[in-house]
Amino acid sequence: MLYFLGEFLRGVWGPFRLLQSHLVMLAGGAFLAALAVWLFLPRLARGLPRDRGKAVRTAEGACVAVAGGAASAGKPTGAGFPMALLMLPALALFFPIYAWESLWDVGVVLCVYLCMLSGWLDDRADVPWGGLRKGLFDAVVSLACAYLLCRGQAVPTWWPFTRAELLMPVWLYVPVAGLLLFGAINTTNCSDGIDGLAGLLTLLSLGALIAMLYVVVGHATVAEYLLIPHSDSAAKWAVLVSIFAGAMGAYLWYNCYPSSLLMGDAGSRMFGMVIGVAALATGNLCVLLVVAPVSLLNGGLGLVKLACLRVLKAAGHPVPRPLPGVAPTPLQRLFFTFTFPLHDHCRKVLGWSGQQVVIRFLLLQAMLLPILFLLFVKVR
Repeated sequence: MLYFLGEFLRGVWGPFRLLQSHLVMLAGGAFLAALAVWLFLPRLARGLPRDRGKAVRTAEGACVAVAGGAASAGKPTGAGFPMALLMLPALALFFPIYAWESLWDVGVVLCVYLCMLSGWLDDRADVPWGGLRKGLFDAVVSLACAYLLCRGQAVPTWWPFTRAELLMPVWLYVPVAGLLLFGAINTTNCSDGIDGLAGLLTLLSLGALIAMLYVVVGHATVAEYLLIPHSDSAAKWAVLVSIFAGAMGAYLWYNCYPSSLLMGDAGSRMFGMVIGVAALATGNLCVLLVVAPVSLLNGGLGLVKLACLRVLKAAGHPVPRPLPGVAPTPLQRLFFTFTFPLHDHCRKVLGWSGQQVVIRFLLLQAMLLPILFLLFVKVR
């Protein structure tokens, strides 16, 4: 709204031109979202459902308690819902609205909120949603969001290790981008199991995406130097990411160990969608690997493992868990050597404490970010 008003007010008084500065919108949106969440989230948390303790369903259908899940039982969960409400003023004021064409962008934001809503309904349900129900919902929303991002037109994309650009037709872009969004939603959701882990990894990813969108892809001089296409709309998406980053920073005030509040599926799924949308907005479909490598390893490998086990079971070749005292088969060693998400493996098998997992995963992602950035962006 402020960006749109700035176009009419800049002739009234000179400083009003700042309302059309993406940097001002970026900083103002992050500050307002952070302030609103920090001030009001504890008050709204009183009406949130209580966490029942975390459990996962294995490929064989058995429910297994997640390590440390009992520690979260009884805490308010689903904080992603009030966070989404508290971010609305910042989005309304600072997310740039250019003209009627911005309705496509509003549709993208609505898809982000739909992910939050599905997670919220799951958080407050007496019987948690099953994997099939969640998967179908995620698939539909991801495909719809991918179509809105491309606006029903072919999309120019750039790729690592080459200067060539590829114009992806709609029929190819929508399923590929939808798959990436689906993965971003669920890998972020899988990382939400230890106080501060998902929040800190997400905040680091959001910060990297702001830099990619505003400083690299959105800056004509930098983009020309790096031999990548400049995007006029990149700075707009950087503003959106900064609002969510501000909200996440304020949430971590209450989620750091020992946490008093959990964002639940409502938050993790919403923020996962934002990471996916921002990564696609850079024009490079591989950027998700750069900004969220540890999150993808932590949760993504588990999703791949589960999918493979279910495919093998449907094909009539199930892979049961190895029995104690019996030598495992090669397939059992492949699928059951590691526990997923990886943060559970680190605690159960390696004996790391929750805080060791958080700090070490954060350090790994912080070290991988510049290395992957050089490989995927600079080496061309």
